[in-house]
Amino acid sequence: MEVLSSEKYLIARAKETTDPYTAKAWIIAAKTLFPNDFGVQFEAYEIEKNAKNFEEAAKCLSYIIMTFQNAHKTPASLLNEISCMTSALRVPEGTTTPEQDFFVRMFQYISYEVQHKILMLTAAHSNSMDHCRLILLLLKRFPQAISTHAPRLLETLVQNSTIPGFKEMLVQEAIPMVYNRPPDLPHKLVHQIMAICFEYHLNQMLAETEDKARVTAECWRKIFEMLEFCGKILKWEPFMPYKKGWSKDIYWQKIIQLVQSAPPRPSENKQILFCATIVFVLSLQEYINFSRLKGKDNEIEVILVESLKELKIDMKRREPVLEIPQVVVNGPVNPDAPNCLVTSYNCWQLLHSNEILKADFTQLIICIPALSLWIQKFLIDLSVYVGQHEETHSLLQSQNSRSMSQLEKDVRLFGLALVQGTINVPLFELMNSILQNLPSTNGTYLQNVSLSPAPRVLMLMPLTKRAILHYIVQTLITLLKAKLVDPECTNALLGNLLVLCQLNWPHESTIVEIIFEIIKSRRQFSYLHATSYIINVEMIEEFMYLWQNCPDVKLEFAVAQPGGGLAAGAGTAGSRRIGTRGADRGVKEDFKQVIRGQIARANEDLDELLVQFLQQNHLALLQNIFEK
Repeated sequence: MEVLSSEKYLIARAKETTDPYTAKAWIIAAKTLFPNDFGVQFEAYEIEKNAKNFEEAAKCLSYIIMTFQNAHKTPASLLNEISCMTSALRVPEGTTTPEQDFFVRMFQYISYEVQHKILMLTAAHSNSMDHCRLILLLLKRFPQAISTHAPRLLETLVQNSTIPGFKEMLVQEAIPMVYNRPPDLPHKLVHQIMAICFEYHLNQMLAETEDKARVTAECWRKIFEMLEFCGKILKWEPFMPYKKGWSKDIYWQKIIQLVQSAPPRPSENKQILFCATIVFVLSLQEYINFSRLKGKDNEIEVILVESLKELKIDMKRREPVLEIPQVVVNGPVNPDAPNCLVTSYNCWQLLHSNEILKADFTQLIICIPALSLWIQKFLIDLSVYVGQHEETHSLLQSQNSRSMSQLEKDVRLFGLALVQGTINVPLFELMNSILQNLPSTNGTYLQNVSLSPAPRVLMLMPLTKRAILHYIVQTLITLLKAKLVDPECTNALLGNLLVLCQLNWPHESTIVEIIFEIIKSRRQFSYLHATSYIINVEMIEEFMYLWQNCPDVKLEFAVAQPGGGLAAGAGTAGSRRIGTRGADRGVKEDFKQVIRGQIARANEDLDELLVQFLQQNHLALLQNIFEK
């Protein structure tokens, strides 16, 4: 039979009795005789715990912790009890078990000093994740300990930020806790915290969510708050808060001030790096959003192309244009889109102004894969913006452009060929490809397709049916109208121009007036496609006026033979010519019928008519362009 020591004997007598008062008497005796025995003190705590005496249990546990926590090896039973308590403290209110509820209520009777020791003792015997959670719990209960424990906590979270859970704990729990009481931290650690928070909030923003606008605004607010938080620790000059409605140029002007007031080596100034990167992505995001319009059943892309100011045929590729262009918008495109593009460009240029900034910037955004599609689109528009035509062509042909629709790629290549002056058969083949793939969304005609005041004008064009068709038609008008000064320009060129000028009438009414003046001066006009493609009432009335009031002007069109129908090949099989030269009464009546018929067609779908005209007459138009 085992001989028990005095301490164990007293504990055994306390345990074997069923009377709680007798048990307590034995333990009181044991505590009096053996105040430094862990077994005796822990049994006293167990008795109070089983009796649900919160205050007495708290006193017993506090004595044990203050007496035995500095021992060479903390007893396992004490560590287990503390672990159960701290676990209970982390359980959401209202979801605790009876045992957990006891721990929570008992904890309230423990002094702050002992509470602090309990949390530190548990943290010291936990893995990294639990350690961080316990330190967070400690800082929530003891904010005065932030300056002591927060630096190590933040460092641990940053070091483990690639492990699931640590990054979220850093951003969602640790930073908000210390935000209003920023601790002293090493500069490198602050830079790492800023980079991690920037990446985290961007990924949150780019994730698919129901309330996208609210989430986006909230994430940007937090990013700017993090910039302010890090700036306070590093003694940076205050930047600016996030305001959704502010022009992006306001942020850029502030960045200019920072650059001008920076030390002699601004490339090593991390404030410039973070501010410029944040404003770059903010501006780029808004630019991308403005470049995607919501259609009825789809999304409409918006692209940047050269406005049709002057088009010159040039067999050699032109050198890149260096002047900064004016950017204008069309239709439903947000008028702030050019400002967002320009601010993105300015920040990009700054962040690539030297190798140090470039490397740091690349490191910041390379870990955000969702930005890659934005960057791809931006790089194409950037090359268009700065006039690097060869770079634009290379980017459009690269593997990275595969996410771009064929229609968008063709329209971009079409605009690129125009600004390079490569007017040739492949360009017209590209035009045909575009016409065959026009989108179903009609949209509106372009308002800023051709401007002249600025040296160089770019426009943001939505890829809708009417915008694309207008762009192509206006291209042809721009190329052909230069031929009007040639006294030998053909009737076919004049007629084709009349057909083209019908679109977006009366935008090109001045050209139409010039054409009719040429017809009057020549006293003759033969255009066999007139009855197929000219349905504009003003033009038809002008022809009627010439027939009735200018008998010396001879007109010649083509009309369909009965059952023949009039197609693009007017004047061939299925049609006959009709003119006003020496016309008898019957022919005059035929001409009246032609005029009436054309007026009756005035409400036809002009867009479809022009598409048909361009597809069936593209070679004739190309011939017009190169006529001598």
